[in-house]
Amino acid sequence: MDEKILGVVDLGSNSFHLAIVQEDNGRLVVIDRMKSMVQLAYGLTEDKQLLPEAREKALNCLAQFGERLAEIDRHNIRVVGTNTLRQLKDKSFIREAEKALGVPIEIISGREEARLIYLGVIQYVDLHDQLALVIDIGGGSTELVLGDKDKILRASSLEIGCVRLSKQFFIDDKISKKQVQSASLYLENELLPFNSNLTTEPCQYFGASGTIKTLREMILQENLGEDNITIEALKKLLKILLSLGTVRAIERRFDLTTERARVICGGLLILKAVMEKFSINDIQAVDTALREGIILDLLGRIHKEDMRDLTIESLVHRFGANIEQAKRVEVTSLYMANKINLSTELLTDPKRYLSWASLLHEIGLAISYHRHYKHSAYLIEHADLDGFSRTDQKIIAAILYNHKRRFNLDDFEYLPDFVVPLTLILRLSVLLHRSREPQPMPEFDFSYEKKQISLKFPQGWIEEHPLIQQDLELEREWLEEFKLDINWQ
Repeated sequence: MDEKILGVVDLGSNSFHLAIVQEDNGRLVVIDRMKSMVQLAYGLTEDKQLLPEAREKALNCLAQFGERLAEIDRHNIRVVGTNTLRQLKDKSFIREAEKALGVPIEIISGREEARLIYLGVIQYVDLHDQLALVIDIGGGSTELVLGDKDKILRASSLEIGCVRLSKQFFIDDKISKKQVQSASLYLENELLPFNSNLTTEPCQYFGASGTIKTLREMILQENLGEDNITIEALKKLLKILLSLGTVRAIERRFDLTTERARVICGGLLILKAVMEKFSINDIQAVDTALREGIILDLLGRIHKEDMRDLTIESLVHRFGANIEQAKRVEVTSLYMANKINLSTELLTDPKRYLSWASLLHEIGLAISYHRHYKHSAYLIEHADLDGFSRTDQKIIAAILYNHKRRFNLDDFEYLPDFVVPLTLILRLSVLLHRSREPQPMPEFDFSYEKKQISLKFPQGWIEEHPLIQQDLELEREWLEEFKLDINWQ
């Protein structure tokens, strides 16, 4: 199989998308696409569960995607879930979805979604040396990203999407003036906290997603404007939708699918509200968005240019961690990890998580020495970290939270099996470098099997380091509650 063939899947709140691309001398050539308007957000209940019909529709779609992905190297595949999957409390659906696809699903934060959308747009437009604001209206959320070339200046994810808004205000498949007024007032209140002055510098405005592209096509069909979408064109189009009055009439007038017709008025109102809030006269609709951003990000990982490494480096410097100590801990951690088998279904090598956790294990000191490991874990789990999925962050946070003092196996219940040995390795590495001396560790044997940790140091070394021996005795006490045993010589 050609390693240059990549597969990406975008599990949005409105549509599920699959794209198969081939890298050809620096160019990305799309060789296959699949799309289904699953509208997962319509199936999300108030208690954040999925209705049976929505679940079945989604899994059927993913089974088809899985069949298409089956022949691609799994390390060249990335599947990303957005707003509705972020809210979903039914973890069994994720497991079934991953089984249907044959690869893990990464649930990403709103900021990470915004970053990937921006990445997918700016690679394919001419920025004319100006700032760029990218607007993407999804089914469950709307992303706004302001950037200067490849640098993101500001990113926001609004909990407003075309499916969510339509589900709330247009539940009877009718479009009335009263419904439009109620939805518009709601949007105005949601946007109220945002500063209306995005920038004083020259800026171009781009609109991504199927909703914005459909609005442009409807405007062109009705001769309401040119290529760019203007506020005036949206107002005129809204009058037409009100005159039609029903989803069925909109569907026939504009030759839309029922699913698209049901949410297009909601999408129009969101775009109109955003443009009015930020005094945007017109925007350019573009054909690229999240999928293209995922492809480019995945390609960077394959070519060892992983955004996550830059994020970790930034965190270490931001919180003033002792990089020399962190590096010493990282070297010893990876030394031990290379001596055991760490298997996983995830696309990321487990040792990457250990490396990141080693570098970050002292960032909590920026808050307080007292229980700094808890502060480190909290920062990692709850921060918006570019390039990282929520699963990535939970794995690192669990390692950090348990790398000192009390060890609790319950914290690893829904995480991959490799997280426990990684945590034990980091605990030992930190212990071995407690003196913070620059001398490297000598070569030693390490094994972990069936809850048994074994360390074998060079003859006489452990006797020369009584403090380490004392710490190992204490470590044995911390671990014995969970029937984990450690011995050394």
